[in-house]
Amino acid sequence: MKIKSIEFKNIASYGNKVQKTEFSDDKAELYLTLGKNGDGKTTIANAIIFALYGKVEGVRMSDLPNRINRELWVRIKLQCGTMDIEIERGLAPSRFSVLVNGVEFDKAGKRSVQEYLEEEVYGIPYHVFKNIIILSINDFKSFLTMSPMDKKQIIDRMFGFSILNDMQRTVKEERKNLKTDIDSYDTELRQIEESIVQVKMKLNQLQAESDEKSKGQIEKLKSQLVKFDDNRKKLEEARDQITDRIGTFETDLETKTSSYTKLKYELESAKRKLSLYENNTCPTCEAPLDTEFHVHKKKEYKDRVNETPEQLQKTEQEVQLIKQKINDTRVKERAVLDKVSTLNTNIRSIKNELIKIKETVGASEQFESLNSLIREFEDQEVQKSQDKSKHSNDYQFLELIESILGEDGVKNLAVKTILPGLNTNIAAMANTMHLPFHIRFNDKFDCIITNHGEEVNPMTLSTGERKKADFIIIIAIIKILKLRFPQLNLLFLDELLSSVDQDGVYNILKILSQVIKENQINTFVINHTVLPHEIFDKKLQIYRDNGFSKFEIESIE
Repeated sequence: MKIKSIEFKNIASYGNKVQKTEFSDDKAELYLTLGKNGDGKTTIANAIIFALYGKVEGVRMSDLPNRINRELWVRIKLQCGTMDIEIERGLAPSRFSVLVNGVEFDKAGKRSVQEYLEEEVYGIPYHVFKNIIILSINDFKSFLTMSPMDKKQIIDRMFGFSILNDMQRTVKEERKNLKTDIDSYDTELRQIEESIVQVKMKLNQLQAESDEKSKGQIEKLKSQLVKFDDNRKKLEEARDQITDRIGTFETDLETKTSSYTKLKYELESAKRKLSLYENNTCPTCEAPLDTEFHVHKKKEYKDRVNETPEQLQKTEQEVQLIKQKINDTRVKERAVLDKVSTLNTNIRSIKNELIKIKETVGASEQFESLNSLIREFEDQEVQKSQDKSKHSNDYQFLELIESILGEDGVKNLAVKTILPGLNTNIAAMANTMHLPFHIRFNDKFDCIITNHGEEVNPMTLSTGERKKADFIIIIAIIKILKLRFPQLNLLFLDELLSSVDQDGVYNILKILSQVIKENQINTFVINHTVLPHEIFDKKLQIYRDNGFSKFEIESIE
């Protein structure tokens, strides 16, 4: 953003005649601003601030217009990249319009025209702009001698740290509210826990009374249960033995059945082979069976046919005997299983009876009421615990944010980033002005004055030396601010050269002229003492005409 011109009328002491000043496009200029107290020197800066932001710090809107001619009007022209911006504002009547490249700004989709200007056009927040374009000796005092609190306020204001302080205060207040809520949750949780304990004590007492009444019946049933359970175990052991015996019989049956099948096969085979030898001829070559071998084979098959039926009969009898044993044993097993089943039924019946007794004891209206109350308290406890947990997480997060926004957080990092460049600029300008001492700032922004390596009390310096040091500090800060806000091209220095000797004023103005031209900052120097005109580019003379302020600008050759 580059301010190209400012026009205004009827603001503060200025009358109905439009006052206008234009700023060079290609160079920054140093303005010698002359006028008496109350003539309206600072009003020029206020007109610029009002044109850009629609407000002026410390001034009510009703007090801003001229008391006689109430129709206040300002117009400011800016260049922002490729955009030419023209802003008009007015009071009595109120008006506000913005032209972008000669066309009225379309605010469709924007939260507000003012937010668009500050965020996307100026790039400098109001709280920063108002504190850095006007530097007054009355506001600035002396960096060397001011209190740490005053020094902190100046630094916070000029570098925009005040917004971090505001955010920190907001976070701190929110964290305080959360702590109050958390403490409240703790109190409520303690009360709920106490209530649960009391209700459970009543429930346990009621349970104990009911248990005493049903104790005899329960003990009797439990005794029966033990007896039945012992009998069941014995029967299950007998069942297991019977099962093992059946397994043995089935193994024997399988063996005997296999033998019977084998004998039967062998018999059938012998009969078939014997039939081949019935004609006393060889079954293969049909020769007469006159050999010893064939006669022997025929006899072997004949003997086997005669002997095997007896063996088969015997084996079959053994198979039937084993089957009978298996059937008899299974009958015994079934009887045992029936007894086990009966015992299981009895055991289940006793258990159901015990449950029924307990349920009957706990099913009374009083029991149900107490249990319902406990569940209600427990639900409340869960909900309160969840709410407390959420608030605790938020509290911890805000605690972290507060730390980040604090002196040892973002601000400390910013200060450490700023300090090297600031101290380098101060040292260079102090050398140019031939100051007999060195100036530097530590990371707490304490100003350290040294002479030949020894720290010097700033109060031992003369007023003029302190003024020179203060001015060097101001110019160094301006250079740092210019790096942060390159769009800054306007500065008002009000009475910062008072009490400085002539040589000091000359050196200061030379430095100032060099700095403003290097950094493209149009600077208005307001001072009531005589200043060397030749260092300035232009003179802005303010005077009164028929009670109204006016100004004239002329170049200084």
